Amino acid sequence: MEKVADFRNNPSSKSGGLYAALDRRYEVIGIARPKLSRMEQLVGRALTFVPDRERWRFRNVLSMYGFTQRTKHAERLLSEYDGKYDLIMQLHTLLSPGTDPTKRRFVLHTDNTYMLSDRLYPMWAPLKGQQREAWLKHERAVYENAAFLFPRSEYARRSMIEDYGCDPARVIAVGGGGNFGLTPIDNKRYDGQIALFVGFDFTRKGGQVLLKAWEQVHKTLPDAQLWIVGPKRPVREVAGVHWLGLIRDRQELVRRYKEATIFVMPSLFEPWGHVFFEAMSFGLPCIGSTCCAMPEIIDNGITGLLAETGQVEPLVEALIALLGNPQRAADMGKTAQAAVSQGGTWDDVVARMAPYIEQAVEIPVGVEH
Repeated sequence: MEKVADFRNNPSSKSGGLYAALDRRYEVIGIARPKLSRMEQLVGRALTFVPDRERWRFRNVLSMYGFTQRTKHAERLLSEYDGKYDLIMQLHTLLSPGTDPTKRRFVLHTDNTYMLSDRLYPMWAPLKGQQREAWLKHERAVYENAAFLFPRSEYARRSMIEDYGCDPARVIAVGGGGNFGLTPIDNKRYDGQIALFVGFDFTRKGGQVLLKAWEQVHKTLPDAQLWIVGPKRPVREVAGVHWLGLIRDRQELVRRYKEATIFVMPSLFEPWGHVFFEAMSFGLPCIGSTCCAMPEIIDNGITGLLAETGQVEPLVEALIALLGNPQRAADMGKTAQAAVSQGGTWDDVVARMAPYIEQAVEIPVGVEH
């Protein structure tokens, strides 16, 4: 069980911004994080083994064994709080909120569905045959038992409705936020020609495409720099690219955001992308790709630019268009920060959830939705 004080003392931690915003409006009495024991992890790996290491990893995460064991742990953790809370806010669908979710009142907040991964990024959907059907059955059951569903994007909302048959009235796209507050940008300069990339899953987040594009960008803008945060070691050396590794110090990451001119992450598959909100909160115009939820986050031509997914030339054009034009970058960056301040914070997300949370609290436990 995670202590409530953890996110109150460290609101920039993963999901900390959401917890803090919920706590400001209501009262968060605890956070249950069901985790598999060492033995359970070993059993799960044995049950899901395939020679391909990456595929094995995702099969393990999405195995029914893991789902079942996490659900059992959730039952134990939640039972400690029975009678002390009004509603459970569950994040994602790697488990059910207890072995009989019909006995607990909950809502669900998530950014993706298995079916979206299945169609657009098969690496994240490694299950086949009966295993796939079993997972979809349990995922659908989580959706059906929730009082309301809060996908971050309209893109995910459509999947819940069209792929899983969820009642549209129970599925409300609420967006997401970044875990840094707004930073004053009155004196920010946009002539530094520094592009910042932040993402550990380098290939999925379009890193290889970005490196190919940067080779051309550097020929046109030889003083431009690309700062890459995430990979532990350089993928390959490219002129003007600086590999900063995994930055755990949040203040160091803040410094990089402040010094950058633009943010770029041309993902091949990105269910949401809260990092765009972080970048925009520092006044950075963003470059993303046209897939998934990114067109909902980046207002193309207004708060940043969208490049065709996986295509090098459109990305080159977008990078040069902003790095080579400080005034345009400044205009978009200021507009981006204003957009975040007017609907893109975690408090805004919770405000969009609030009417439904308050309805959910009034629904008798055990009533079908």
